[in-house]
Amino acid sequence: MTNQTMTQTVSLLDLINRFSGRRHLAERTREYYTSILNNFAWYARANDWPELEGITREHVSSFLDYVATEEHRWPSARRSAWKKATPATIHHYGQVIKALFSWAEDEEYLADNPLRRLKLGSPRYRDVEPYTDDEVYAMLEVCSSDERFRYRYLGTRNRAIISLFVATGLRLNELTQITLSDLDPKLQQLRVMGKGAKLRVVPLNGEARKALRRYLEVRPKGGDALWKSDDGQAMTRHGVKIMIVRLRRRAGVGGRGGPHRLRHYFATRFLEAGGDINTLRLLLGHSTLNMSLKYSRFVDMGKALASHEQFSPLDRLYDRRNHRGGDGWGYRE
Repeated sequence: MTNQTMTQTVSLLDLINRFSGRRHLAERTREYYTSILNNFAWYARANDWPELEGITREHVSSFLDYVATEEHRWPSARRSAWKKATPATIHHYGQVIKALFSWAEDEEYLADNPLRRLKLGSPRYRDVEPYTDDEVYAMLEVCSSDERFRYRYLGTRNRAIISLFVATGLRLNELTQITLSDLDPKLQQLRVMGKGAKLRVVPLNGEARKALRRYLEVRPKGGDALWKSDDGQAMTRHGVKIMIVRLRRRAGVGGRGGPHRLRHYFATRFLEAGGDINTLRLLLGHSTLNMSLKYSRFVDMGKALASHEQFSPLDRLYDRRNHRGGDGWGYRE
């Protein structure tokens, strides 16, 4: 039996629904795939593409060119989303579409994968600068002030959330999905469901454990979700993001970014304190060292800048001359 006779006849839209509907996918991953691939299917219909078996590498390249050059890409998009795509966005579209066609070949919906040799451009990710020590401390101080003087519950809860971000480097989605059953009875460890439905254990120590214990004392009863609003509803990802935006504003913390900068803060401070890169990989839930190495590069750059300030050749030249009492050097009017 040939490969051609083994393939199953489906439309592009059917293929997308089957690919995105796989049971093992995390909900956010499913939403991510669906968003990108629905746009891909819209472009295929708008340009009268052939059936699935007739789609070529050139078709997909034309779609990626469209994403790269057209600001008003999707008719259903909000006006606020009308802006030029970044290299990272284009790269992500290409990755998802390549994953779709690779899966289609593996599942015998296609005899051959036309995108096997499709080259994607560099995503050119922007470096995410971690918060400074002063900025993290300022946010924690706002929480402590609320806890003591105005909003005891919200201050206690928000301090516990910031403390866990800083002490563990959790992703936003990982933190918001924590349940009471994920906590060790002595609050020494925490189970986390990471990307790709991979379970890992994260240690809880010192101030983070104290902050979590104080929160559990005032947390509204009922339900298994760890984080709750003051009216007893489970907090969402959006709710945590909004909380951090407001907290940053009240603490006088400028710049862009939100929860993910706290993950970067954890990673860089862990390495600066002497932690090794493979341990960091395990704590952050990275499958390879490549993702963890970006934090190492940031730490190395910080050390280089500090070393330059200490060992600047020009400053040392003047220091040596001044130490000798000078030899006519110096600016004269």
